Amino acid sequence: MQQEDDESKKLIDEINLLFKRSKIKELHESSCDKLYEKTQELIGLYYNQKKKNAKLVKNHTYFLKQIDKRNVAQNASLSKKDMMLRQQSKMAAMGEMMDAVAHQWKQPLNSLSMMNDMLLNDFKNGLVDEAYIKEVTEMTHMQITHMINTLNEFRTFFRPSKDAQDFSVTECLESVQVLMKDELLKNTITVNVETQEDIVLRGQVNEFKHLFLNLISNTIDAFNEKAIQNRFISIRTYKNENAGIIEFEDNAGGIPSAVISSIFKPNVTTKADGKGTGIGLYMSSQIVQKHSGSITVKNVNEGAMFTISLKL
Repeated sequence: MQQEDDESKKLIDEINLLFKRSKIKELHESSCDKLYEKTQELIGLYYNQKKKNAKLVKNHTYFLKQIDKRNVAQNASLSKKDMMLRQQSKMAAMGEMMDAVAHQWKQPLNSLSMMNDMLLNDFKNGLVDEAYIKEVTEMTHMQITHMINTLNEFRTFFRPSKDAQDFSVTECLESVQVLMKDELLKNTITVNVETQEDIVLRGQVNEFKHLFLNLISNTIDAFNEKAIQNRFISIRTYKNENAGIIEFEDNAGGIPSAVISSIFKPNVTTKADGKGTGIGLYMSSQIVQKHSGSITVKNVNEGAMFTISLKL
């Protein structure tokens, strides 16, 4: 290539010399004799280089198309995988919620059955009067109201919201506690919520319920696996300069150091084989990110503390 450039430069210099002097006779005879030959040679070099450049452009275009196809296929695969994880998470949450509703309905149904039997026996014994009927009626309505509230929360949880809306984090927490009330009582877990300042977000309230449900369900499993006594969950909400903060702390023994750095990745779980899907905390992190926030975790005292920071 260097030789071709040198020859081309030499020919151009000779042609320039021709036009400067404007007299052919003053050109070196050797240059005039070889002018046509060298011009043809230069033209040949030019077209050869043009063909090489065209081939390079064609190859470059081909490779770019292949890369684009590969990126499209990869993005489609990741999107499909994400949809599968979301569906798995939803089904797992639905199973947990149905179990929670079953537990919550069991006690009211037992109470209604017992009151019905008591009413019949007391009527036979002549103990039934207007005050007695009024008391039984109030107790019956109370139990039925509890069952209806539980059912409404269950239905709302899985009803997709078409549009983003403003919602209160405190109200969201209260709703989840209604759903998990009997499960928390059954596992003797005390939940303490401290709201210094309520946080109002814009987004999907049901997704945030899913987030809290995941955290509470994981804590319940940890308490039971490690046979922890005096169980508690502390939830604190407050604001700093630019963000709303939610701290979720328990005394369930903490997260093993081997997995704590990757706990929000899919398919990572601390539970025994067959007892965890490894997608709950991954989906929780996705929900937080979708609402312009971040979630971190660290071991503190006798348990773990999740910190959710939400841009306001």
